[in-house]
Amino acid sequence: RGAFMLQKAQPRQNPPPPKAPASEDAAEEALRRLHAGVVKQSLEEATEDLQNCGMNFNLEAAGQSYHLSLDGYSQHLGTLLLQTMDSLLETGFKSAAFSRAHRSLLDDLSDTSRRAPYEMALDALGAVTTKGAFSREEVLASLKQVNETRLHSYLAALRAGGFRAQLLVFGNVGKAAATQLAGKAASSLVLGGGAAQQPTGQLISALQARKAQVWVASRPVELRMRNPIPGDLNHVTLSVYQYGVTDVGERVRMLLLGKMIENPVYQTLRTKDQLGYIVFGFVTEHSGVLELRVLVQGSKESPDRVDVDIDEVIDKFGSSLRNMSHTAFVGWKASIRSALNHKDQNMAQEADRYWSQISSDGHCFNRKELALQYLDSLDGPESVAQTFEKLRHGHKKVSVKMFGAGLPTKPKPSALQAPAAKGDVPLFLLNAADSSEKRRLVASTDTYYPTDTICRIAA
Repeated sequence: RGAFMLQKAQPRQNPPPPKAPASEDAAEEALRRLHAGVVKQSLEEATEDLQNCGMNFNLEAAGQSYHLSLDGYSQHLGTLLLQTMDSLLETGFKSAAFSRAHRSLLDDLSDTSRRAPYEMALDALGAVTTKGAFSREEVLASLKQVNETRLHSYLAALRAGGFRAQLLVFGNVGKAAATQLAGKAASSLVLGGGAAQQPTGQLISALQARKAQVWVASRPVELRMRNPIPGDLNHVTLSVYQYGVTDVGERVRMLLLGKMIENPVYQTLRTKDQLGYIVFGFVTEHSGVLELRVLVQGSKESPDRVDVDIDEVIDKFGSSLRNMSHTAFVGWKASIRSALNHKDQNMAQEADRYWSQISSDGHCFNRKELALQYLDSLDGPESVAQTFEKLRHGHKKVSVKMFGAGLPTKPKPSALQAPAAKGDVPLFLLNAADSSEKRRLVASTDTYYPTDTICRIAA
């Protein structure tokens, strides 16, 4: 029920399709996004009365699955849930709904000016390092080939393959009512949309469903690409250092690193060197894998020059970390403790916090308590410094260099030789974020991080 005692609730549902065949390509992602758009178009008129009564829904293609969220008064949730679930597998969509959804998605993917260059660099990183992910250009090219017949075939295959359903009902709904909603959602996935209500689908297990996996960078990787916004002079340099799947203790140490490195990165690269007007240094989770990322967007220096500057900042930070005083470390611990104890400001935030553990199959609902327990046990920066050394010298760096208009993307010979001085690990160059380059990368080391969550403090 949560901390917000309102006459409302917020169900979250995540139906991932079954594991993909070996021939999976960008066309399937295009079809998944288009399908979500068609469903929303089809439901606009059907749910108008419910939306006027304060009910809302959103359906989107999220990675390799669909994400459905509802929000509104608890007594109407069952009705809205059934309408959206029935439409999800309804094959009798109208041509007008298809045309509107197709045009909207085409416009969104074609108009690169709708997004900042750094956002597209982050997307390119995901396309290269995430299993089953594809670049914007590939999805757009596939979408242009999709017609109504192709979407009908996709829906037939989707129903035959089955779904794995995950559901959270949060708010002013009791256990019996929530269980009833879960039963309705499951029945809808099995029976499919439409009035016939004949069994056309199936539910599958967690082992049968797809999960995003991150490629293990066992050597330095560099993606060089053109800024897709015509005439835009901005460059983007994105340096990513993979750490891996962590236990709770390692996670706390990585959170401390992320907090500590924010100011050195910003003060040096943004304020002092003025290399870009968008500068971030942070730790984030990428499909269960913790990564340290430094991002710079600007037009002053080339990505090759900025990449060197980023390495220098990180090396300097490592030296200061090893010499950090006890008083300073206690201050950083207090900052992380405050962040961990931050209270949800509304029902949506609280629901999302629980949902993140359900949708990822982590089920680590006591992670906060374990993290605070480990944080209290830290006496000094030594263990954090060890984590930094592992992160920095593990050859798990992935760089995305996006070049603005007028600057060639081809690297200079000196740039190719630079990584060899750092442990004689050769640099792997990618010229695009497309499937052919990705296959070439994966062929060099076909290893992915596990998807298991480690919900404990390791000895």
